[in-house]
Parts: sequence; C-alpha cells; structure tokens
Amino acid sequence: MNAMNEQKKNFKLNEEAKHKINDEYVNPSHGASQGYPQGQGSGHGQYGRPARPVGPTNQPRPANPAPPPRRVPPRDPQCIPAYAEPQYYPPEEDYGYGEEPQPPKKKKHRLRKLMVGLTILSVFVILLNIAFFFYRGQIWFNEPRKRDYPVRGAAIDQSLGKINWEIMSQQTISFVYVRATKGTSFVDEQYEQNRKNARKQDLLVGCWHEFDFRTDGQKQAEHFIEECGDMHGMLRPMVKLTKYGVYNLKMKDAEAVRDNLTAFLDTLEDYYGRKPVIMCDAACYKKYVQPYFSKYTLWTIDHFGKPDEDGWAMWEFNPRVRTEGYENSKEYFAMSVYREGKELDNFKKNLLMI
Repeated sequence: MNAMNEQKKNFKLNEEAKHKINDEYVNPSHGASQGYPQGQGSGHGQYGRPARPVGPTNQPRPANPAPPPRRVPPRDPQCIPAYAEPQYYPPEEDYGYGEEPQPPKKKKHRLRKLMVGLTILSVFVILLNIAFFFYRGQIWFNEPRKRDYPVRGAAIDQSLGKINWEIMSQQTISFVYVRATKGTSFVDEQYEQNRKNARKQDLLVGCWHEFDFRTDGQKQAEHFIEECGDMHGMLRPMVKLTKYGVYNLKMKDAEAVRDNLTAFLDTLEDYYGRKPVIMCDAACYKKYVQPYFSKYTLWTIDHFGKPDEDGWAMWEFNPRVRTEGYENSKEYFAMSVYREGKELDNFKKNLLMI
C-alpha cells in the first residue's frame, strides 16, 4: 500500500508546474503578459496547431467515449481488374511433349516366363510333328473311318518301282489297280510284273488306262486291249481322266473329249462284255462326264472332303500314302475306298468279271 502511494506521488505534478503550463499554452493573454513570445500561450502551439490541454479541464470526459468512425479510402477504378475471356490452351501433343509418362510395368515372374516359353515350344513341336506325318502321308485331312469304309484299295504305277507284293498285300488294302497303258503307245514299265505278282496274293486286281485328250479314243482302247488281253477273274478295266500338263491351264473342247471317250468305252465294253469304270476329278466330271456317262461306275477323286458327285462307287481320298514294300520308298501312291457301309462281297459282285 505504501508503495502505491509513493508511486502516485512521483507521477503527480505540483501546482506550480500546472499553472505554468496552463499560462503558456492554454491562457494566451496570460502568457503574453508574462513575457512569452507572440503565438505562445494563445491556445495554439508553436506551429499553429491546437494545443493539447495538459492539466485538468473544466468539462468532464465521458466515461466510455465512442470510437471515431473508421475511414475507408475510396476505391481506385484503375485498381479493379477488368473481366478477361478464358484462353484456350492446345493439348499437350501440340507442344511436343508426347504422351503422358506411363507408370513402370511390373516385372514378370520368372516362372511365368518359363511357362510361356514351354507352351510356345510345345506348340512348335506339335506343328512340326503334324507337318512331318503329313509329308509322310501318315495323316490326312479327310481320313474316312475304317469301320464306315471297310473296303480299301490303291491305284499304282511304275513310279513305285519294284513292289514286294507279299508286303504290299498286308497294308490294309483289299484291291489294287495297276496301270497298263497311256494314250496309243505308252506301256507302264512295271505293268507285267505288278499284274502277275499281285494276283499271287489275296488281292483283287484290275488294270487301268490313263486317257490322253489329244489322241483318238478307239485307238487308245485297242492299245489297252492289245496289252491287257484276257482279264477273266479280274476287276473291270478302268480309265482315268485327270488334268495334266497344259490341260491344267486350258481344258480341251468338251465335245471332242466326249466323242473320244465314248469310242474308248464302247470298244472296251464290246470286247470284255462289261462296262468300264470311269475315274476322274471334279473338274473333268463336270466338263466331260456329267451327265453323258451316268450309266458307268464312277470313281471320283476328292482329296479335301467327301465327294459332292452323285452316284459315286469309289472315292480316292488321299494321294500321299507311303508304306513299306516297294523300291522307291520316297514315292507316294493314292488310297481309295469303296461305298460307305458296303462289304467286300458287294464289291466283288459289282466289279469282278467272272
């Protein structure tokens, strides 16, 4: 308490000092009479500013004076930004930055890579084996089932070389046709040996002639009869019509071919007393055979599907058969089947000459 009183005494002005300040700044007349310079003690300071009363004034101050109003400077219109239209920025590729960077890919597991590699290798090996067996003639696209086509046979020529018929007869074949002649002068080199040795085995044997589109049909028939002679106990003779050489590009006139073919067939039928068999591919069938020779037994050639021709009796389905039992082991021969569901007895009844 004493300390507070002492503090008030120190800040309290004495009466003499108060009167002196009031005389100089508040009461100008009094200041001038006391010898102060003009302008001092007149209520204004030295620089003409109102003097701030220092001592107690006559008017009491309010307990809580209101604060002066806040002065807000006027806004400068130049400081307000004007409205700007939105600008178009081209895509990133126009700047040449390229595509957005992709996150780094996760590394594949080693086991997954190994499995993919083994799968690719396995597929390659399988395809290689298929190509190998196809090349050897052990598989084919349209292999008919043996239970549906039990009677099977082959048509061969001199390209196989010398044939061991004891081995050849065991290759799931029931009949064989050996080529005898071609055109008006050609004779197969292996004809006599093939005919004689094949008949020693348990096989049904026949002879076939390769038709020449350029020569006379009757002369071709006479050439065949001269070489084959008596065919008692053998299969009916067969004539083969296929495109070869230049005829692959341009087939000969249909009317001329049909005339020669008619002469060939009539001559053989008159001599052997049975109608020959006609073997042909789809192109020759449509151009030369159909429908003029519908009474003859048809041996059709179709290596990629079941024949579309009506009334066929035999079907050559695979030209790339390779087995044991002949000299030129790299050569192929064609495999054929008899009618679907027909047994060997039906085959003998229709084709064997007795």
